Amino acid sequence: MALEYNLYTRQTIFILGLFLLCSLQSLAQTKGALVETPVNDAEFERIKEYYSYDTSMPSDPVFYGEWPSRNPHTLYKISYRSAREQRVPAYLAIPKERKSEKQPVIVLMHGWNLFWGKNEDWVLELIPLLTAQGYAVLAPDHFLFGERKVEGGFDEGTNWSPYYYRDWMVQSVVDLRRGIDYLLTRPDIDPDRIAVMGASMGGWIGSILVGVEPRIKTSILTVPATEEITDQTPPARVVNTSNFVTRYGDFSMLMVIAKKDSPKRNARAKQLFEMITIKKKWIEYDQSHYLNPEIYIQDLLVWLEQEL
Repeated sequence: MALEYNLYTRQTIFILGLFLLCSLQSLAQTKGALVETPVNDAEFERIKEYYSYDTSMPSDPVFYGEWPSRNPHTLYKISYRSAREQRVPAYLAIPKERKSEKQPVIVLMHGWNLFWGKNEDWVLELIPLLTAQGYAVLAPDHFLFGERKVEGGFDEGTNWSPYYYRDWMVQSVVDLRRGIDYLLTRPDIDPDRIAVMGASMGGWIGSILVGVEPRIKTSILTVPATEEITDQTPPARVVNTSNFVTRYGDFSMLMVIAKKDSPKRNARAKQLFEMITIKKKWIEYDQSHYLNPEIYIQDLLVWLEQEL
């Protein structure tokens, strides 16, 4: 009887020890993981529906003026119609030296600079570097940024809820999709050669956009700030990049990282990148968060030449 008891006790201790070890390993993995388990397919279909809109809606573009001087392009100030009766102000740059009748186009997604928006240095520096190589460029203001800034919208010190982020991201992504709609009404734009490029906040927006917009051929995400939302609550999962990366479709991606950026941002970007199964490339620069376009323009142009 004592022998049976001791055997039972040893087995119990062994099982409890094994359970504890597995629990500790699981906890360690959870603490080290910066990417959440993606939602299932049924939930992802519900998420995608947030980014849908009436595709029959006309673009109704308005041209406010043009600037043909001192650049390798003509710069047009325009706006176009988006969902929820929003109008999206944007720059459209058309190269003066055209390599073909229809131009490849790059949609630029600016970072978190509230009053600058499309006037951000990053955007204005990139446009001539791209148009000099024959690429047309569309650079819109994101919802609540630049000309669309409103008092209280993403102002410093405001505590934004996941619902606020969700509604803002949905509008921003739909606005970009509507920008592509507008571009494809133009006879000088090649519908099969559309790229998107976003930096920081624009990289986060871009990581969502490419998951719902099938007309993109290649994408470039630089220092993407996907760490802003990491929850999987009902509103947060709509803007959590983790739910999109494993479902990317037929396009390629270049990810550009600054080594001196936030360690959390870079670690999360790396884990997201490893989950991506499409053609991809990772480049790092020994720089801080703001990457001067002149630092990486050559790598960017090589990628575009190959992929666009």
